[in-house]
Amino acid sequence: MSNNLYSANKRTKLQVTSVPMNALLESIGIRSGTRVRVQNRYAFGGPVLLRVEDAFSVALGKEIATQIGVLEI
Repeated sequence: MSNNLYSANKRTKLQVTSVPMNALLESIGIRSGTRVRVQNRYAFGGPVLLRVEDAFSVALGKEIATQIGVLEI
């Protein structure tokens, strides 16, 4: 079980439990309850590539990914 998106294992199905106030995250559908899967986490503190609701992929930087709470499902 992970507590934030950045520390989640690759290919693990997750449910978002908390999201910082951020209009961009809201506009791309990342909110509490959203289901995501980490596709890749790039080396040296790079971004996290995730699949959102099996609909599209998006990359988030480490700083914002560590602020997104998740629960393994």
